[in-house]
Amino acid sequence: MQRSIFGVLTAFLAAICVLCALPAFRKKRYGLGALFLLNAFTNLVNTIHAFYGTLF
Repeated sequence: MQRSIFGVLTAFLAAICVLCALPAFRKKRYGLGALFLLNAFTNLVNTIHAFYGTLF
């Protein structure tokens, strides 16, 4: 149960990071946008690890 809760939470955080990256790219803050996208990717990897127990 803890794994699925952690997976849902990290998936939610990944979506928030993608939504925050869009205005950063529109305002031409490419470094901040890239940082948000990197964080979203990390959260996505954590989500996969929480649900399946393995990374790849």
